Amino acid sequence: MNPAVLKNLSYGMYVIGTKYNGRPNACVANSVIQISSSDPEKVLIALTKDTHSCTAIRENGIFTISVLSTDTPASVIGALGLVSGKNADKLKNIRHKVLIEGVPVVKENTCCWFLCKVQEKLDLPGQVVFVAEIIAGSDEAVGTPMTYKYYVEQLGGASPKYSP
Repeated sequence: MNPAVLKNLSYGMYVIGTKYNGRPNACVANSVIQISSSDPEKVLIALTKDTHSCTAIRENGIFTISVLSTDTPASVIGALGLVSGKNADKLKNIRHKVLIEGVPVVKENTCCWFLCKVQEKLDLPGQVVFVAEIIAGSDEAVGTPMTYKYYVEQLGGASPKYSP
């Protein structure tokens, strides 16, 4: 099989909001999948194992998903996705709100958001897959969700070498 064929799988672009030591943080992910539409609604996300955000979710068991729209500038994705939140305030120049649970939701250039509580995790070589129940979220969606294809073709984006 030609590995390039995998580029035909559809991915979205998302901001995963976390908290670590009481401080909100965020990262960009393209591996978010709805796995249940019945009550309770569930999603799964895959994050690179050795990242600050993955560590935060392992420790706190809670995260948000902000669905990026096609209006999101590449600079926002770069600020949230290409730098570690371990030593930097990635949200410093990003309009966001921090929920009572301590995790952030991006307020601009997003279609909707979800607050998620981890139910299970699968530790794989290089990645961790979190299965989570959606416990809150937007009442409506606005805008057009950004796909990974759009990010690459229209914004000239790329993923870090070891991202899922």
